[in-house]
Amino acid sequence: MPDFLKEYFLGIADSLQTTLKTPDAYLNKVALTAVVLVIGIALYMLLKKMLARSVKNFTKKIQLHKAAKQTMGTLTIVSVLFIWVQAINVLVLIALLFGMIAVFMVRGLTSNIIGYFVIKYRKYFEIGHRVEINEIIGDVIEINSTSFKLLEVRNGLSSDAHTGRIIKLPNSIIFNESIEMVGVANRFVWHEVKYVVSFDSNWQAAEQIMTEAGASYFEEIVLPELQQTNRRLLNGQSELRPVFSIDTNDAGIVLVLRYLVDYQQGVSAKTTLQRTILPQFIEHPNIEFAIVEVKVFQG
Repeated sequence: MPDFLKEYFLGIADSLQTTLKTPDAYLNKVALTAVVLVIGIALYMLLKKMLARSVKNFTKKIQLHKAAKQTMGTLTIVSVLFIWVQAINVLVLIALLFGMIAVFMVRGLTSNIIGYFVIKYRKYFEIGHRVEINEIIGDVIEINSTSFKLLEVRNGLSSDAHTGRIIKLPNSIIFNESIEMVGVANRFVWHEVKYVVSFDSNWQAAEQIMTEAGASYFEEIVLPELQQTNRRLLNGQSELRPVFSIDTNDAGIVLVLRYLVDYQQGVSAKTTLQRTILPQFIEHPNIEFAIVEVKVFQG
């Protein structure tokens, strides 16, 4: 702390100590403080009743209650300071307080503005890109000088659908948190459809149905999109084709088809594949979905 501030606060401490050593002055200030507190509380209660009678909108009423409470609290604190500390010292304390608040505000504002230039000119992400920050997933819909907004995705939903909620985050968050970005260099991500069939099912037939559906989806939807948006990926075309895998669990045989999809079309792509695969599974005489048995124990 600078020397002038130390001297200033030491002077205030000496003044308060002198007051405490003078019984009459001490008692007078205690009495005045009590009166100020009572008046402050009474005025706040009066304002609260007036707002309850005159304001009908619930949200506006809550906001005005909060503003009244903060205003009366500030005025009461300033009045108490005037009682216990010299007027000039009170003004200096208030100025220091506002100065500290301004420093913190400017510091936060500066970080957000720097974050804005990093996002825009380093092409960190752009409107339409999907980002994940602190388990928050969303598509960027706005970037301004202090913050950016995400249209939330997933958050409890079983697919990559928008929840309808908009999340606002400060630009400075890019300096403090790790960010996963989709759509910056490549719009395509891997998704999967999964089925569990019984152990006595013809899983080879199920595999054929799923792989054929995946191949048709790749040829009709993914390849044309790659040719338009990212021809560079076509060099490794064999690695982009759908991948089938098989596993088992207690319920049955787990069949999984992993496929490439534009991150903004995850729901429609899965629906397309389900509509192709499910009817064939149902019509096949030797493919049955596994049934999970639920045992109820009676005490």
